[in-house]
Order: sequence, then C-alpha cells, then structure tokens
Amino acid sequence: MRQRKSFERLEGVRPARLIVIAAEGRYTENIYFEAMKTAMCASDVHVEVLRRDTNESNPDNVLRQILNFQNVYELEDDDQLWIVIDRDRWPEQMLAAVAQHCAQGNHLFFCVSNPCFELWLLLHLEDIAGYSNDQLCLLAANKKTTKRSDTWSKNRLKTLMGSYHESDYDTSRLLPHVNKAVERAERLDVKPADRWPQTIGTRVYLLVKSIMGDQK
Repeated sequence: MRQRKSFERLEGVRPARLIVIAAEGRYTENIYFEAMKTAMCASDVHVEVLRRDTNESNPDNVLRQILNFQNVYELEDDDQLWIVIDRDRWPEQMLAAVAQHCAQGNHLFFCVSNPCFELWLLLHLEDIAGYSNDQLCLLAANKKTTKRSDTWSKNRLKTLMGSYHESDYDTSRLLPHVNKAVERAERLDVKPADRWPQTIGTRVYLLVKSIMGDQK
C-alpha cells in the first residue's frame, strides 16, 4: 500500500486540528472560507480550502475531490473533511448517495445549504424569520428572472451589500456578523437529524463553529 503524505500544518500548533473544505462553487465558498481562515480561525485549527479550475461540478465531483485528499494525506483522529454543496438543482438520489458515503466514512461531514450557499451569506445581514410568505417562496425557488439575470438570493445580497458577485464580494461586510448568522441558521435547522435541510436552511453554521473552535 502506498504510504500517505504527512500534511504540513501551521507551525507551532502541531498537532493542529485540520479542517479541509471542498465546495461545489468555484469562487463564492472559497472567498468566504479563506477570509474566515485569516480572520476568525481558532489558533489550534488549520483550514485548507481545496480549489477547482472549472465551474463544472456536482456533489459526486466534490466528494471525489475530498476523497482524493484523504487518499494522499495522513489524517489525525480529530481532523475533518467537509463537503459543501447546494440543494437547489441536484436530484435527491445524488445527494443521498453522497450523504450515505459521508455517514459511513471517517472524518467526512456533509454540509448542504437549501437552496444555496448565498442563504448563509444572507443570514449575516438579516433574519429571514422576518420575511413575508412571498419572500420565503422566492428564496426557496431562487430562480432567475431572465437567462442573464442573477438568482433571487444574489439579487438580495446586491441590495443589502450594495455590490455582490459570486467571484468578487466584500467579506468584511459579513464576518463581523458571523455569530448572528450561526444563531439564525441554528433556528432554521428544525430537524438536525435529517441528512440535509428539507426546507430553507443551511448546515454551514456547523462548519463555521468548528473553524472557530466550537466542536459541540
């Protein structure tokens, strides 16, 4: 059997707990978690955000990316490998297969946002508990009004932030409110035993809490 490599962690804090993140999106998630890594990561945690060269991705590809990392590097008992994906456009059968793989594998965590990762960003800026029924329906559907337009959630972020693009946005407008986002996401997670949120919700709060050193 080929010997796995030892992953180079932060100097001075070895054995730092390693959190590896593979996300469906090419930019949006990476921008956010790289900012967290710099500004809000616990001192005994090392965050590694895996990158992709194209926008072509699906839950199977994200799982494969994280498994490739696991096959190459040695992991400590408390290391975590996170798969971050959106619920919005994937067949339930595909999500279920990835969820089952995570449930059966060591170190693997399945992190789904319904409908999308932008919900997690929105929760930094407003509590969707105050949305009207019409707004909740628009968020849940998260459709584009035209082929060239953005989804409802991206347009909402533009309104709240003044400027937003999935490959270019200001995380300093968000991170000061991360604790509010965690609280709001926890309240949305009404069935935490489900493999992923069946209604509007996001499990990103679990990953964020782990990055900040809270493993409860």
